[in-house]
Amino acid sequence: MTLVNTQYAEAIAKVGGYYNFVTLINRRLKELNNGEPPMVTSTPNEDRIDLIVREIEAGLLTIKH
Repeated sequence: MTLVNTQYAEAIAKVGGYYNFVTLINRRLKELNNGEPPMVTSTPNEDRIDLIVREIEAGLLTIKH
């Protein structure tokens, strides 16, 4: 499977690959489930994964090395 054809290809490239993308999503999903507020405006019926991807695309989430 090539990641170029996925709907999240830009976000995956922005964070440096699929592993970093999944790591960021898991970390942020845990934060959201523990009550942290979203960093971007969300709609009531928006999926949390899509919200996290929008945060990544906005440059609000990065991997620290």
